[in-house]
Amino acid sequence: MSQTFSPSEHVYSSETTIVDNNHENSNSFLVPKSPSSSPPSIPIAHEESGNKLVKEIFFRVKDRVKKAFFKGKTLEDLKTLFCQKFNEFPKDIEIQFLIVEKGTGKETQVVDVNMIKEHQEILIRHEYNEETRKRSQGYTGLDKEKIVLVMVGLPARGKTYVARKICRMLNWMLVPAKVFNVGEYRRLRIGAGQPHDFFDPHNPEGIKARLHMAVAALDDMISWLHNGGRVGIYDATNSTNERRQLVEKRCQREKMTVVFVESICNDPDVIEHNIKETKLLSPDYQGVDPSKAVQDFRDRINHYMKVYETVDGESTRYIKLFDVGKKIEVNNITGYIPSRVVFFLMNLHLHPRPIWLTRHGESEFNASGRIGGDSDLTERGDNYAHQLAVWISEWCSNIRANGYDGEVVVWTSSLKRAIRTAQYISQPKVVMRALDEIDAGICDGMTYEEIQEKMPDERAARDSDKLQYRYPRGESYEDVIQRLEPLLLELERTKHPVLIVSHQATLRCLYSYLLGKVKEECPFINIPLHTLIQLTPKAYACEEKIYKLAN
Repeated sequence: MSQTFSPSEHVYSSETTIVDNNHENSNSFLVPKSPSSSPPSIPIAHEESGNKLVKEIFFRVKDRVKKAFFKGKTLEDLKTLFCQKFNEFPKDIEIQFLIVEKGTGKETQVVDVNMIKEHQEILIRHEYNEETRKRSQGYTGLDKEKIVLVMVGLPARGKTYVARKICRMLNWMLVPAKVFNVGEYRRLRIGAGQPHDFFDPHNPEGIKARLHMAVAALDDMISWLHNGGRVGIYDATNSTNERRQLVEKRCQREKMTVVFVESICNDPDVIEHNIKETKLLSPDYQGVDPSKAVQDFRDRINHYMKVYETVDGESTRYIKLFDVGKKIEVNNITGYIPSRVVFFLMNLHLHPRPIWLTRHGESEFNASGRIGGDSDLTERGDNYAHQLAVWISEWCSNIRANGYDGEVVVWTSSLKRAIRTAQYISQPKVVMRALDEIDAGICDGMTYEEIQEKMPDERAARDSDKLQYRYPRGESYEDVIQRLEPLLLELERTKHPVLIVSHQATLRCLYSYLLGKVKEECPFINIPLHTLIQLTPKAYACEEKIYKLAN
């Protein structure tokens, strides 16, 4: 049975650049590198028992291994040698030395240095190991099925816009997704600027060429899915049952689940907007007179309309999107990812509005170089709060002069410094715990120098993978992304301008979604203090403006 939903609201997308800063003050724990130490040239003597007085050994701390030459007689001598090799560890740290049995992995604590053999690898456990955590892996799903979303619809119905929006959402949710656009294959392999009769269903050469491009894109998508991809989005008109069956049968042979996503638009204003705002900017019409380009594209649409067949069938999995989200019809949809796609599409809309991102004003912890906490604003931070309120007030006055109501939705985190930053803004405010800064766990309130001194192993783990690194008893960036997902859908649904007053880690995650950044870039995006970032979603990108409001 098919179901029809009529959502009241909907959403957007984008693109931009990056640098780095820290989650509150820094990108990484700055640790001076240990001076490289070459093994001393010591002649190896032997005791009467045949054991060497000097033994070559290897210290292992997680994934770091260093060679050393041990000639001591006690565990204290062994610890001294270890601290020489890993001089970032405090000398008063409690250390366990372990020998790991090859094959079984059995660990035996070193209680006597005579247990140590030549070329022995010694695993080090220290007092901070109890606080270390497994890396987060993001959402992997309850199953491992490969999903193909097959876009369907006439030209200028928003298929590519929808496809890119879905892809961006899934990748942000840490589900590997990729769009395979048949039009891009055509432009790359045959050339842009093909006249409208190339798309005529009675043009045998055009049919053959377009089929060849469709199969090439399909082959590449299937190969990508077999090599680590999770959701392939096949973006083409796919306007006939025959073409859709070709795609579906091929995917079914590869044991992949196919869901058709059909964009149906009967609103002439939306169609006209799509033609002028998107298609005229296409490589197909570069350098072409706008009036001639519009007519050619309308002729192309007419060719497709002659053979267009809508998706149907009781057993067919499909999602039908009417007039970019005014109504949604779904049939035979099951599973986590298809259901999330439906929910996401229910929130799509085409209302342009700015989204502003800003960190709180300078806090007392910022000034002292400490991370996390719930400190108040400094005098500089309070000054920024005033400047932000003035800027928003002036923007609202200007927009009212153009006939709009000037209402702005203000969201802040639940932390004092964010709430205080928004306190002078006259617009209604909503406090959201999902916008709180990344939880630094036991590192909360510490400086990076203190973390370096007391937990050097954490520094190495964070530097090796900042996206998945989780603070002991705290969060990772992937954890932050997961808790922001409901807020993201609300952001997409909201048609009013939105001001988000939050923190660097959370804003990095939201910024990376809006601008379509790959997940690995997220922890390194620069979100400076006392700066307002304005993002205005467009059809295929985001227009970005930066306003420095205070020092």
